[in-house]
Amino acid sequence: MKNRKPPPFRTRTVDLDILAIGARGDGLAKFDGEQVFVPLTAPGDRIVARLEGRRADGFTASMAELVTPGPTRRDAPCPLFGQCGGCNLQHITDEALTDWKRERLVTALTRVEFDSRLIAPLVSIAPGTRRRAAFAFTRLAKGVVIGFNERASRHIVEVDPCLLLAPALLALLAPLRTLLTEILPTGTTGDALTTLTDSGIDLVIQTEHELDLFAREKLASFAEAQDLARLSWQKGDLAEPVAHRRPAQVTMGEVSVDIPPGGFLQPSREGEAALVALVKEYLPAQGAILDLYAGSGSFTFPLAKGRAVTAVEGDAAAIGALGAAARRVGLAITAVHRDLARQPLLAHELKPFAAVIFDPPRAGAAAQAEQIAKGGPATVVAVSCNPATLARDAATLADAGYKLIKATPVDQFPWSAHLEAVAVFQR
Repeated sequence: MKNRKPPPFRTRTVDLDILAIGARGDGLAKFDGEQVFVPLTAPGDRIVARLEGRRADGFTASMAELVTPGPTRRDAPCPLFGQCGGCNLQHITDEALTDWKRERLVTALTRVEFDSRLIAPLVSIAPGTRRRAAFAFTRLAKGVVIGFNERASRHIVEVDPCLLLAPALLALLAPLRTLLTEILPTGTTGDALTTLTDSGIDLVIQTEHELDLFAREKLASFAEAQDLARLSWQKGDLAEPVAHRRPAQVTMGEVSVDIPPGGFLQPSREGEAALVALVKEYLPAQGAILDLYAGSGSFTFPLAKGRAVTAVEGDAAAIGALGAAARRVGLAITAVHRDLARQPLLAHELKPFAAVIFDPPRAGAAAQAEQIAKGGPATVVAVSCNPATLARDAATLADAGYKLIKATPVDQFPWSAHLEAVAVFQR
């Protein structure tokens, strides 16, 4: 018997009460016993909603009419709210959003049986401080459109103003739009990666368009006119520096590091400082430190005063930058290039260290956490950008006898569902 296709989803309008905010920032309601996810709504809102489709855990919907606003709803401060996909929680009061973000970490950790009393208040980083951003662009017949994508869409919203970005990044958009209009043919798409370093903006333009001599000259003139530190053109995996006017340097623990084009950094200097302070709080006074997923050294250099640090990172360019800076200033830092997802440090390799720090991507550090559980040092500090994978890795440590001492949520992404945290474990 042939499998029959399910009937097409029938859109319809329903009355809903928004009960809470979900993990992705959507309002949650109930309909026919199932969850409904409604973007841009707040707890307590009474709305008319249009059911638009299904997903594995319920219905998707959009708000057709706000009948009665909930007590935590406010007017969004940005005029582009609801169009730009960069922020989806500006309509929630600051107090309610602070409570919700901390509760995300509480929920994740108590689900694996950690005590909620060990979770500290949220550390919030102010908007207007973000030093890196990836802008999408497309060349239309009338010129280039550059900005952020709409929610779940490839349509680009030109972001002016943007309340998140450092002013220098926002000021670059207008001249960059003019430049790309002059050198790109209609139909070209790509991304512009911008990083505000201590020595100026590092710009990487990612697109499949080939550069010719005219475009190279235009790019060099643009870098000069805008006083960029470096401008690179990336087609495929390789970023080619077109104008390298001076090193793109970022100070980490009083050491200037020449970061690679488009290299990862914490979103803001203020956020990085907050994370470093939390990491250092419970480290032992003496003994060697192991910094896993070290990037270009955000934690490595602040920890390297008077002690040995081994930094391990899978990105060759990032760990190369870290190692070069350490050699230049004569610090006792060992830089190791190693893919920790495929080749975690084994339990016997962890023996020389007094403490381990790990700061993995969103997928977490499952394989490495298992090795730390088998033979890690007395103190382990986990830095995470995903409460769910942090909870999973924390449970692995707890099963091996580690106790959670303190977990602190850190909000470097105002008005979004993203959340970072620093969790300290000892045994």
